[in-house]
Amino acid sequence: MIKEHPYLHNLTPLRGFAALGVAVFHFKGSILLFSHISWTKAMDKGYMMVDLFFIMSGFIIMHVYGESFTRRLTKTDMRKFFIARLARIYPLHLFTLLCLVAVVWWQGDWNIVNDPAAIPTHLLLLHSFGIQKIYTWNRHSWSLSAEWAAYVVFPVLALFLGRKVRLAYLVLPLCIIMSYISLLYWLPPAGFGNRTRLLLHELDVTYDYGFLRGIAGFTLGMLLYKAYSNEKIRLFFSRDSAALTFILLTVFFMHEEVNDLLLIFSFTGLVFSFAANCACLHRVCSFRATQFIGKVSYSIYLIQGLVTMLFMACLQLPGIRQVVPPIYTASLLPASLYMLAYLTFLVGLSAITYYGLENPCRNFINRTFVAREKRRPKVSEVPVLLPPE
Repeated sequence: MIKEHPYLHNLTPLRGFAALGVAVFHFKGSILLFSHISWTKAMDKGYMMVDLFFIMSGFIIMHVYGESFTRRLTKTDMRKFFIARLARIYPLHLFTLLCLVAVVWWQGDWNIVNDPAAIPTHLLLLHSFGIQKIYTWNRHSWSLSAEWAAYVVFPVLALFLGRKVRLAYLVLPLCIIMSYISLLYWLPPAGFGNRTRLLLHELDVTYDYGFLRGIAGFTLGMLLYKAYSNEKIRLFFSRDSAALTFILLTVFFMHEEVNDLLLIFSFTGLVFSFAANCACLHRVCSFRATQFIGKVSYSIYLIQGLVTMLFMACLQLPGIRQVVPPIYTASLLPASLYMLAYLTFLVGLSAITYYGLENPCRNFINRTFVAREKRRPKVSEVPVLLPPE
């Protein structure tokens, strides 16, 4: 039986900041290049924020649902789990997909990205398994496919951790390490994606082996939660100094564009220290503004494709010049102002989709298909990956 657990609300702002980091990364890569930011590579590492989502997701899913599957697997608990997770990620995914299909149909712009043959894989959440040879439609939604793959294996992994603790602590870390090493060094892109990924040793894997990336991060989050259950370890990480250390370490690693495995390490400390903190950081995370950014983070992440299409239609603005189609650039000041306008519009539209679509649909599905209990866990607050709850 799924029980209610204390809400780890320090992680809500963290997933909001991660969603904004992904948005900045895509703004720079898809909309407007900055001509004077060669002094830092932090923005170019924004794709790693998705891995932070995966780790948070495994951590909080284990917090909310772990006890339900550590002893046995029952049809009732599994049904409730999968319906709740589907209710969390699918309505907004379906909405954005239909919007993009409608826009492309209206424009008549069918191509290798806007491929009608790829629609079924998106509907079935299979578009991180290399079925298509390039990212298609809402390119950000590949992480939902990877997240769903992690949900599918979660009950079995939780049962493994519950019944075979020592063996699990040996096997699962090894599988995680091998997955990340394979993605960094051994598995070439399965399609027309970034052919230099193996040369650069990057984890920017999406439509082809994205499901491996998702399961690895999710499993790492599950193991991290098991460590979080140790009161002594949790107390050590509860200080602001621990959180500040991992914040600075993450920023430094992104600035220096280090190997992505080091960022995975700093993300684990970041999630742990945020979850355990009970000092000044906890008070900052309790602000209404920071909680709001976290609540709408899934919408921020998923509707970027729609906002990007709208924003690119307005690129004939002062201070913007086209270098090579479709690449635009601008100096630092106007580019920063345009990015701020982009993020403001994105957050505003995300609030509309969250309160008008995402949250009502999730509540409706849970009320309709999940048996009511006297008290239910706050399943709405587990992060997606884009990172979902």
